Amino acid sequence: MIREEEAYPARRRFLKTAIAGGLSTVAAGLLWKNAAALVTGQRAVHGVGIEDPELVQLSINENPLGASQRAIEAVAHKLFALNRYPPREPVLHEAIARYHGNGITWEMVANGVGSTEILKTIGLVAMLDGKGSVEPEPGYGAISGVASDLKRPAVRVPVTMNLQTDLEAVRKAITKDTGIVCLTNPNNPTGQLLPHEDLARFLKAVPENIIVCMDEAYIHFSDDEHYASMVPLTKNHPNLLVSRTMSKAFGLGGIRVGYGIADPKLIERMKPHLLGWLGRNILSDVAAIAALEDQEHIRKVHAHVLKEKAYLYDTLTSMGLKPVKTQTIFVLVDMGKDAQPLVDALKAKKVLIRRASGMPNYLRISVGTRIENEVFIETFKEVLGKAGV
Repeated sequence: MIREEEAYPARRRFLKTAIAGGLSTVAAGLLWKNAAALVTGQRAVHGVGIEDPELVQLSINENPLGASQRAIEAVAHKLFALNRYPPREPVLHEAIARYHGNGITWEMVANGVGSTEILKTIGLVAMLDGKGSVEPEPGYGAISGVASDLKRPAVRVPVTMNLQTDLEAVRKAITKDTGIVCLTNPNNPTGQLLPHEDLARFLKAVPENIIVCMDEAYIHFSDDEHYASMVPLTKNHPNLLVSRTMSKAFGLGGIRVGYGIADPKLIERMKPHLLGWLGRNILSDVAAIAALEDQEHIRKVHAHVLKEKAYLYDTLTSMGLKPVKTQTIFVLVDMGKDAQPLVDALKAKKVLIRRASGMPNYLRISVGTRIENEVFIETFKEVLGKAGV
């Protein structure tokens, strides 16, 4: 009889490293020892931030390498200042402006509790007067959610057969009743990237009284030669807002930092509806500033994601499946039928992935560490075998 640990070598390696990482944290004991461990660079070998040593978390597009060491150290040094409020001065705004350069000033920056606050706020500003929204379908849907909450029209424009946003169809969907158009580039959940030139032409075609929100949450993971951020265009297009999150490439999902960049007048319109200073905290400020300054970590994360996506593409293809290449931190697989039973079967074995939003036949697998990805593949093969796929 073959023991489970012999049948699933990746799972066995995963558990050994997870237990080792967990024991080092327990042994540290007191808070000051944990803080010291952070500063000196002790961290789990894999599954960064996961408390359950058996859990493989590949369902919510988290950074598999975690935050940069500089961000962790910055937080550790502030652990004994938790009784203090963050500075009222725009220190994070200034750091974001420095990071982007190209004439971006701190007055063009709005900070949010994750990019979700930025998206919801710009949606609110655009639709307060009764107008509605236009977004691709499937898409992230934050702006459409605001439209629904406000009882405003929310037009969803289907993507093309190759899962690409149809910019011409989006343009034609704009009417006098449109207050905002939101595009996600790369798109979530399709993972496809729109060329910068196409977006620039689209922006010129949109009337200036309509806000264009460009969500670039996954832009750091692109390797497409046609990629370019829309941030520089905010200087010449007063109706453009570009939103960014620090939850993905920067690995700061746990402390919720996002921001938007736009013309100062548009930022001023948003301010009354943002939490502002009350939505920040002393740890998120120092972590975000340190992370923005650590470009080497971003390059490391980018290289890791590209390498592991290639591993997943190749392995899934060799299994006779149809993975979709993306410009994000996740891989899609078209299963040809409702994918939820497979998601549930994997969950029962403590491997978490999800069905792509608005794409019921597609699995969405976040890129993990190599050992996490190997455990997923091993378990997926077992589940597929039992399902007769």
